[in-house]
Amino acid sequence: MANKANKVDIIIIGAGIAGISSSYYIQKNFPHLKYKIIEARNDLGGTWDQMTFPGVRSDTDMYTYGYSFNPWPGSIIGMGKEIKQYQVDTAEKFNIKENILFNTHVKSLSWKNKTWITKTSKETFHSQYVVCCTGSRDYREPNFPKFKDEDKFKGEIVHTQTWGKTRFKGKDVALIGSGCTAVTMTPAIVKEAKSVTLVQRSPAWIVNVDGSEKSNRLYKTFETLIDYAYSRVFKKHYKKKVLSQYSNYYSHDNIPSYDYWNQRPACSLDNDYFESIKSNKVTVEHSGISNWEKNGLKLLNGKSIKCDLAIMATGLNAQLLGGIDILVNDKKVNLNKTSWYRGMMFSGIPNLFAHTGYINFSWTARCEIVSERICKTIKYMQKNSYTNCVPKYKGEKSKPAIEANYVLRSIDKFPNRSYKFDNANYLNEYIQFKMSKINDGVLNFQ
Repeated sequence: MANKANKVDIIIIGAGIAGISSSYYIQKNFPHLKYKIIEARNDLGGTWDQMTFPGVRSDTDMYTYGYSFNPWPGSIIGMGKEIKQYQVDTAEKFNIKENILFNTHVKSLSWKNKTWITKTSKETFHSQYVVCCTGSRDYREPNFPKFKDEDKFKGEIVHTQTWGKTRFKGKDVALIGSGCTAVTMTPAIVKEAKSVTLVQRSPAWIVNVDGSEKSNRLYKTFETLIDYAYSRVFKKHYKKKVLSQYSNYYSHDNIPSYDYWNQRPACSLDNDYFESIKSNKVTVEHSGISNWEKNGLKLLNGKSIKCDLAIMATGLNAQLLGGIDILVNDKKVNLNKTSWYRGMMFSGIPNLFAHTGYINFSWTARCEIVSERICKTIKYMQKNSYTNCVPKYKGEKSKPAIEANYVLRSIDKFPNRSYKFDNANYLNEYIQFKMSKINDGVLNFQ
């Protein structure tokens, strides 16, 4: 297809949770503006379209993960297929789906002459604004640790992010990882697998969720924030409380080395993980991997683990703006040299908005307040006849707010901490985003 230029007002990149949220608020506030959603996959849903491994589900409650403008109708924890269908239903209900261009990859974003030029694999778009709803992970390259002698292994190795049609029935399975994915996957495979060995280099904090719990966004908001604050102020007491609550699981050899909430805790639903590891088919090994062998893995503790299938539940690689090349007046932008403005814009980049999440709260809740703030910013610009706005540099080198490995691995790709970006307190940001003025002295308007 010939690469032709199309004029729209707003380009939205990504048709997942953030893309649907942005589209809803843009339609609501600017019914006269034309927007287009660019989606690389052949369907909407983002993470919930890609992730198909057994047991995939939300790792946070759906009362805060669901949209406020279309509340989640199901249980407190949503399964992957249910969340995907919920997004499809939401997009159709608000006539969003008709604005999505599927199977289209964004090649580059270039700001020239007060216009964004979005080059895709199909067309080129000119717009005044771009909203990046690409999530915070690399969808193409997950974290896939390599160990020596991999070529000697005669079985299959698969990462949960690229699960495809992998079969585990009747196989000896090694599940490598101790985070949310491993915790949700274990109960889903233990019944049909011949055996399951959980290889956990380091243990993680795991809590149970009662699947019959009924709640709402307001209550869960306060409950989560109070819990987080308590864990920060009374770290030792909180640790003892969790260890006591789950004394049948935690013992001297599997206590996490980090404080609770330094990383997001994993969730067992109705004790499914805790029950699954009691099976005589399940073994847990707290050791790193030394190398591959013909019929399995050799651990650092000297043990050999027999397996036909090795599942890498080893997490993601963090990535901002989808790894897309960003150019401002022909100069490529290095995000590590910028600062975040309220966690939604980057210094030196005009009229480009983006979504990122909290370390202790649901992705959707922040997507919504950022979407509303984007709309307030555009309204302010229209009222004052401004064509562009760009944040000033306000960052300083700082430690990440969460010690998750996917953050630490990619810290050199992230902006410096920015002006008024509180990624651990939804309530504080909600009030700030609602009450603070748009022209706060940090944005330059022209």
